[in-house]
Amino acid sequence: PPQPKQASRVAFFSTKQQQQLIINAVGQDRLGIVSDMTKEVIDVGGNVGESQAAKLGKHFSLMMLVEVPGDKVDALQQNLSKMKDLTATVCLTDDSSDEPKVPSHPAIGYRGQLTLEGADNPGIVHKVTKILSTNGLNIDKLSTSDELAPGGSTVLFRMKGIAHAYKPLASGFDVGKIKQELTELGDALNCDIDLQDVTGEDYKQ
Repeated sequence: PPQPKQASRVAFFSTKQQQQLIINAVGQDRLGIVSDMTKEVIDVGGNVGESQAAKLGKHFSLMMLVEVPGDKVDALQQNLSKMKDLTATVCLTDDSSDEPKVPSHPAIGYRGQLTLEGADNPGIVHKVTKILSTNGLNIDKLSTSDELAPGGSTVLFRMKGIAHAYKPLASGFDVGKIKQELTELGDALNCDIDLQDVTGEDYKQ
């Protein structure tokens, strides 16, 4: 009797290596802009991973980590370039190399929520972030805004964000010292700066 045919193994493997990309796009804010961008990724057989979006005045900024078939990278770039009122750049990551990969989410040794409110001062963001970086803290999320204070005579500046340090913490890492430096800076700039420890993954928006 005829022998049953062995199932082809080709059907279980993709011959198109997935390429990881970072898409950074800026354009006029409009309804459906995120949906339109993600559709371009899906249409070439890709998948959207992590993403961050922000509205800046009348403009919109979006950064996405995506994976697409290696032979579709050029097509995706061309399709994104045709989108109206949008400028997008596509960067290839080196995750496809043979080098050992760093975990996507390394362990966090410390995480703190930063808040600032007070008078607007030239270089205030630089001065705050310099204290954080000098003491071994990375900026995870950061947003700023300003508005007229009650009475309309001065501008009230607000900043909030998340800072973190990966494990293992440096031997000289001192949260108390960081908080003290931020407090002293706030006193000098006439604003309130606070760094609160965050014990879980969630934080106040």
